[in-house]
Parts: sequence; C-alpha cells; structure tokens
Amino acid sequence: MAITNIIQEANQHAKQQIALESQRTQEDIKVAVADDDCASRPVPDVAADRLRKYADSIRAGSNDAVTGEPAR
Repeated sequence: MAITNIIQEANQHAKQQIALESQRTQEDIKVAVADDDCASRPVPDVAADRLRKYADSIRAGSNDAVTGEPAR
C-alpha cells in the first residue's frame, strides 16, 4: 500500500510541476510580446488548434507520468 501512495504523490508532484512550468511559459511569452504589435492581433485558427492539441497531449501524458503506462 505504501508504494501506491508514493506513486500517487509522485504523480501529483509531476502534475504540479507541469502546471507551474505552463504558468511560467505563459508569463514569459506575455513579457516577450508586450511591446510587439503581434500581441494585439488574433492568433490564426490553425495555430491555436495545433497548440491546443499539443497542450491536450501533454495533459493526457501527465496522468501516468511516473508509472510509465500510456494515458487512456
């Protein structure tokens, strides 16, 4: 039973680290484009969809980050 708790804690920690890195990335991008006119233009749908799919794949992969099992 202890090993299960260790794995669950490790998974939770991994998810928290991913969330923190995502927040840092968002903040870095906001700072980088703050004075650029591209910041006020809409993102093309194709680019937004691709980024959304990539983010979803990261989230799905983080469900079993420690166990090595593929996400279902």
